[in-house]
Amino acid sequence: MARFMGSLTLLLCSSSLLCSGQSFADQSVATKTATRTTHYSYRCDGNDESIVVTINGETGHLFSSLASQAIQRQQGSTDFAGEDVLYQPDSPPDLAPGQTATITIKGQKLKNCRNNPRVAVWEAAKLRGVSYRAIGQEPAWQLEIYTGEKFVLVTDYGKCKTSLPWTEPLIDQEQRSTRYRTQEEGGSVEITITGVNCSDSMSGEKFASKVDVRLGDNTLKGCGRALH
Repeated sequence: MARFMGSLTLLLCSSSLLCSGQSFADQSVATKTATRTTHYSYRCDGNDESIVVTINGETGHLFSSLASQAIQRQQGSTDFAGEDVLYQPDSPPDLAPGQTATITIKGQKLKNCRNNPRVAVWEAAKLRGVSYRAIGQEPAWQLEIYTGEKFVLVTDYGKCKTSLPWTEPLIDQEQRSTRYRTQEEGGSVEITITGVNCSDSMSGEKFASKVDVRLGDNTLKGCGRALH
C-alpha cells in the first residue's frame, strides 16, 4: 500500500494539484464547496420526494417538485423564508445543525425532515454542473466529470485534487463502455466507465456503472452514476 500511495502521489501531486488536507467529501456531515455553501438533502415524514436546501451565510435556495425558491435568514432567527416556503433547521445537542428540520412549502408543513449526508454530496455535485460522478475506496477517491469542460480527480482521502483537461470519449456500444484518455504533467490518465452493476465496497450503495481510473501502472476502482 505504501508503494502504491507513493507512486500515486508522484503522478498526481504536480504543479496543478491542490492539496487541502480536508476530510474526504463523502465522509463529511454536510458538503461545503469552495464558496462555503452547505448542501442538505431531506426526506420528510409523509413525503417521498427529496427536498434539497443550500445555505450560504444569510441566503440560500430550496429545491423541490412544488417550489424552487431563494430563501433569506429571518432577523434574529435560524429560520430561512422565501416567497411561500419556510425552512426551520433544528440544532439538537446530539446532532450537527441542520441534520433535522421542519419545512413548509405553499402551506404544507413537513415535519421530521432528515438530512442524508451521502445523498447531499451527490445533489451538491449536480448543482455544481457535474454530469457524472464516481467514488472508490482504499484509498478513498472521487472523480467528477464536467462534460465538455474537465475532469476533477480527488485522491488520498481528499488531500490531493487535480483538474484534468477534457477529451472526447471513445464509446464501445457492444462492451457498454465509455473511455476517456487525458494527460497530466506526471503522465496519462485513462478513465473507463462500464455499464454494469456495481456496489461501493464500504457502504454497499448500488450503482449502475463501474469505473476504472488508470494512473500510470496503478488503477483506482469504484462505482459511479450520471447526474444529468
